[in-house]
Amino acid sequence: MNHAMIDLETFGTRPGCVIRSIGAVQFDLDGNTGATFYRNISKQSCLDVGLVVDPATERWWAEQAPAAQRALSNDQRPLREVAEEFRAWFTANAEFAWGHGASFDPPLWEAACVAAKALVPWKFWNVRDTRTVYHVFNFETRDLRRRGVHHNALDDAIYQVDCVAAALKKGLPAQDGGVFA
Repeated sequence: MNHAMIDLETFGTRPGCVIRSIGAVQFDLDGNTGATFYRNISKQSCLDVGLVVDPATERWWAEQAPAAQRALSNDQRPLREVAEEFRAWFTANAEFAWGHGASFDPPLWEAACVAAKALVPWKFWNVRDTRTVYHVFNFETRDLRRRGVHHNALDDAIYQVDCVAAALKKGLPAQDGGVFA
C-alpha cells in the first residue's frame, strides 16, 4: 500500500485558509486500507501563521451535523505540530497523496505547511485526485453507501477510498470527449 487519501476540514475553500482537521488513510487501489491519521488543528494556530477564515464557510460549518462540529473541538493541536506529525506518518506509509479534487486537499495542505514553515510530505508529481477517477469511469459517489460521519476528515477519507476503488472496479471507458470533456 503506497497511497494515502487525505481529507481536510477547513474554514475556507482556497489555499491559505484555516485548516481545522486532517484525516488520512493508507490504501491500495483495490480499496484495502491500512494505517490512519487524524488530528484536529487549533484555529488560533492557523491564524497565527497568517491563514484566514472565509466567513461563508464558517457559517456553513455552523449548519453542519452536531457530531461533525463536536469532532473539531476535541484535542486541538498547533498547526506546525500536526504538520510535522503528518509528514512523519505520510513518509512512513505512502508515496502518492490523494485528495477529493485536484484543487482542494493537497493544495490547501501545502499552503498550510508553507505558512507553518513545515515541509510538504509528498512530491508534487505524486498528487492524485478522486474526481478525475470518478469522471473517467463515470462513477457517481451517491451510488455507494456512505459510512461514518459526514465532514469528519478521517471518515471522509475512508469513504473516498471506497469510492475510488469502486470506480476503478467499474472499469468503464472514458466518457465521450475524453477526460476533460
